[in-house]
Amino acid sequence: MEYFLLPDKSFSAVADQRMNNKTVKRLWNSFTLTKGEICFEKGEEFTFRSGLVLLPTLPQGKEYVLSVSENGIAIVGRDYGGLMHGFMSLLMKIEQNGDGFRIMSVYEESGYAISNRMIHICVFPENDLYFIKKLIRLSALCQYTHVVIEFWGMLRYDCLKELSWPHAFTKAQAKELIDECRELGMEPIPMYNQLGHATGSRLCYGKHVVLDQDPGLQRLFTPDGWAWDINSPEVFSLLKQVRTELYELFGPGEYVHLGCDEAYFITRNGELRKNLALYLGKLTREAQAEGRRPMLWMDMLLERGAFPNCYTVGEKDEVALLRNSMAGSTVFVDWQYECVETPIPSLVSLKNCGRDVIGAPWYNEQNYSAHVQTVRDNAMYGIMLTTWHTLKEHMPSIPGCAKKLGAKFFTWSDYSGLQEETATLLRRVSFEGNSYSNCGWSKQQIDF
Repeated sequence: MEYFLLPDKSFSAVADQRMNNKTVKRLWNSFTLTKGEICFEKGEEFTFRSGLVLLPTLPQGKEYVLSVSENGIAIVGRDYGGLMHGFMSLLMKIEQNGDGFRIMSVYEESGYAISNRMIHICVFPENDLYFIKKLIRLSALCQYTHVVIEFWGMLRYDCLKELSWPHAFTKAQAKELIDECRELGMEPIPMYNQLGHATGSRLCYGKHVVLDQDPGLQRLFTPDGWAWDINSPEVFSLLKQVRTELYELFGPGEYVHLGCDEAYFITRNGELRKNLALYLGKLTREAQAEGRRPMLWMDMLLERGAFPNCYTVGEKDEVALLRNSMAGSTVFVDWQYECVETPIPSLVSLKNCGRDVIGAPWYNEQNYSAHVQTVRDNAMYGIMLTTWHTLKEHMPSIPGCAKKLGAKFFTWSDYSGLQEETATLLRRVSFEGNSYSNCGWSKQQIDF
């Protein structure tokens, strides 16, 4: 067996100049157990090379190609994201060798089942900035392509201060998250729910980020506070201001996620319900005019009871109208958490509408496996793994789903378990060091 032996301390590479950032350098240092450093010289776009090797030819349809021999290392990516996915696979191959490190000779082409591999991360008031940074770094190691970031009352807006809790992240802090996404080759996607979930809080705890700070703003919401008042020009203007601030913060990008799920009061109120198509049409066309492809959750646009084990709340005579009302570029994102067999019928139904469709599973292995297979077999647009509030127990679902999508992991993966591997990955992205409470994925081992 041949190996490329890494130098004792400093390792040099000629690479795409975007790789010359502190996040990539810290990853190299962590995968060499804090003993190694990497320095970069400017090279060709979408490439990484070290040693006496030639750059391999990227096969058609592949995101990256990786070649390691005793003479050196070379990676070619389809784009910067593809280059970084190959780099993540390279990091996983670093082995300790006595006092040094080595990488086994290999030729590898990417083998992802689906091109758009997204993850949805929620920022709750109980999350600190370091936890979210580690989630983003973990997502990069797992070779996701996009990160949807939803701030649940945890981003300070200029347009209305009550949209955030007092201890919410500043825009400068949030920008740290966005910058790391880009440095690691992932596109950050802004999200703000512009229909239901207007509380900015989980319903089961009764909190409301706006009304608990200023009850006088009730006019912006349905009487129960759960949804935005879709008949209010003031609401429409406010949500546009929110989107504008998010675009400025996130920078250039293809998408914006508008949420638009679980608007219970509106679905039960005939007068509001008949205006929903007009609202969604206007909302999505505005987002499209702003240069973004709008993404929407689909539970409001699926016929109630039409698909076994699928969550649906749309009325039979209105779902076609709702779907057709939306801007042509709208991406349909269908979250279904009870489906464990393929094909998932709601996904197939949406694909037959002629739209780009993303399947959105949660933490259950059977659930995300069924989504991946359904999306792959039906040539759908992508996968968006959702995480919500359950990462305390279910963080291993992030690499678990990534494996189903074809991501490459440690050479020892087949001999270990998903929890052990996830713990190792988290240690590799804990650049700033860990206290007892922020190592692993739970702050404590015993619930009192």
